[in-house]
Amino acid sequence: MEPQREAEPTRLGPYRVIGTLDAGGHADDARRRIVRDERTGRTAVLMLPHKTLADDSGYRVRFRSEAENSRRLTGPWAAPVIDVAGPDADLPWVAYACFPALPLPAALAACDGPLPEPTVRALGAVLAHALAHWHASGLVHAGISPQATLLMADGPRLTGYGLVRAATPHGPDRGTPLGGDAFSLPPEQRAGERPSPAGDVYALGAVLCYAATGRPDVAEQMRAALPEALRELLAACLAQEPGQRPRPDALTRELRAASAPETARRLPDAVATALARQAAAYPAEVPVRAPAPVKEAAATEPPGRSRRALVVGGLSGAVGLALGAGGVAGWRAAGEDAGSRGTSDRRGIAPAPLWRHDIGSEPQQTPLLWRGRTALVSTTDAVTALNLRTGKKIWSREDLYPMSALTLLGNGTFVSPDTSAFSVVSLATGRIKGVERRYDGVDGPAIYQFLGAVKDICWFLTRRYGGGGAESGDHAVVCYDSVRRKEIWRTPLPAPYRGDGTTTALWPSTMLLLPSQGDDAGEDASSYLALDRRSGRKLWTRKFRGMKDESAKQRLVAPGDLLVSCDDHVLRAYHISGGEERWRIATKGRVSGTPAAQGRSVYATDSRAITYAVDARSGRPRWRRGSAAPLESSWTRGDTAVSHSGATVLQVTDSEIEALDAADGSLRWRSALAGRGRQAAVPGQVVGVAPGIVLVLNGTILYALPVD
Repeated sequence: MEPQREAEPTRLGPYRVIGTLDAGGHADDARRRIVRDERTGRTAVLMLPHKTLADDSGYRVRFRSEAENSRRLTGPWAAPVIDVAGPDADLPWVAYACFPALPLPAALAACDGPLPEPTVRALGAVLAHALAHWHASGLVHAGISPQATLLMADGPRLTGYGLVRAATPHGPDRGTPLGGDAFSLPPEQRAGERPSPAGDVYALGAVLCYAATGRPDVAEQMRAALPEALRELLAACLAQEPGQRPRPDALTRELRAASAPETARRLPDAVATALARQAAAYPAEVPVRAPAPVKEAAATEPPGRSRRALVVGGLSGAVGLALGAGGVAGWRAAGEDAGSRGTSDRRGIAPAPLWRHDIGSEPQQTPLLWRGRTALVSTTDAVTALNLRTGKKIWSREDLYPMSALTLLGNGTFVSPDTSAFSVVSLATGRIKGVERRYDGVDGPAIYQFLGAVKDICWFLTRRYGGGGAESGDHAVVCYDSVRRKEIWRTPLPAPYRGDGTTTALWPSTMLLLPSQGDDAGEDASSYLALDRRSGRKLWTRKFRGMKDESAKQRLVAPGDLLVSCDDHVLRAYHISGGEERWRIATKGRVSGTPAAQGRSVYATDSRAITYAVDARSGRPRWRRGSAAPLESSWTRGDTAVSHSGATVLQVTDSEIEALDAADGSLRWRSALAGRGRQAAVPGQVVGVAPGIVLVLNGTILYALPVD
């Protein structure tokens, strides 16, 4: 009789098991557990072999080998590997940094049925895009299943790399493998063939069938239950002959082709609620031996450290325009290479940059980031597109002379405004795809500021000129379709909201908010005009008491329909729809930079280099931390940014950039990059974040640092 394996351990390496991710208490391909890293207090996901294979010594070796190989998967949709069990471990495991997360069966259970068709399309599009990238790199996943597909607020993550290879070494008909997910296993793998790219497409098609119907079945009679728009495409994925299945890139295009309304692209409310409950049930904990974060006073500066006297340049509060919940942007994006290669394993030591690029001359605006793949940089000499993964130049044009800031559109193009026209330019090639000349200021109104864009739609401010070039007083905000080259609506602007070309618009829900421009001088208030983004209809004008006009660039929209503003030594939140103040936080110094929001938290850094983390809904302080190199002047600016995943808060002072753990404010690392140019003596500005990357500009040098 074979010896019976002991009960599943509750501690594996540095991880303590605190819960399970397996829907219904069982797993089809492997066991996934919620664990706490005893070294950091962070919550993570850990995968163990299926219990039917845990005693197979050959399988354990293959499982660990595939887990190590999974580190080669790049991009935001591969669950990032934290640790893999050593070769001497009794039970192999792999730990992922992806929490909170729901396996697909648990997500369907939360919805009490299948996912909406737009969500299924979004899920399929990003995973097909990931497969195309991996296949091009010579990698076959061979482990896609419903249980291996985790849903997170900012998009899905795939675990289970190589589970089919580990469970079924190739050879004559091995049948359905033990511990395998039978219905998503391609027929050629059932026959003992090696896993192939076409097999990944079959498995993805099976997963999408399950997501759209709630049934783990790919039989032809079941396919009748699929939404009609998906039926033919998924049937092609499930073709018995591998050569008849679509390629992942073609599958991506087909799934993206039917554009759904913006609201339909969000995660279902039931899934978002389940993720929030999971996060609340298994919060991160501060390790017992971890150094306590500084609460109020700044930490002692290391002896002999020189001070930097120059002022850090302004941190733009908006890198391009991202509307809606973070989950929407994450599900729609198709970024690449969001891995954490190059990160330091010593606490407090900054990671080495992934790359550096000299942009040559002074930047004209904050770089614009496109889907984690491209950085668009505008300088006094040229407009340049960089590969965000490598820092290498894709193209550069010296014949674009934008009179104001460039604006990204959602279809892979951007707007470059000139004095009498604006061009729509391809991000991929730099070629001009169209020129709009009707807003030339002669026969029609002139554009004096672009406000932002969503998909193919952009909004801008115009004014008309009378005889002799004098303004006629006819100001308007225009909504424009860049593909059809058609004006959708035009709404006249009252005098207080016309602006001078530096308006900072806000974008809550389906509204466009324009701030007043000095109409409330002498009053302890500032007002906003709210327009409906679809129709241009005026919704309301409202005064917000305690908010000053000069702070308009330091405001943001936070979760819970809140407008957050920094004025003097106070951080305030107002309810947008009602105008009443919801909460306020007194700060030690003056908050002059734009706050940052991620999830349910708002972060801000004051002039004494103290960073505050505040619960956006209640106003309750979560933590605050003073820099080890505090600012010396009450007028010096302190800036704040948050990494793409929300796990790291970046505090920028005139001496250094500090990366703080978003859970408790504890220090992760410090950096002071030495650039070249006018601001080379300061540590740099955080000018953008992408999956796994934070961009820092110091003078004319752009750095990409790995994060999270």
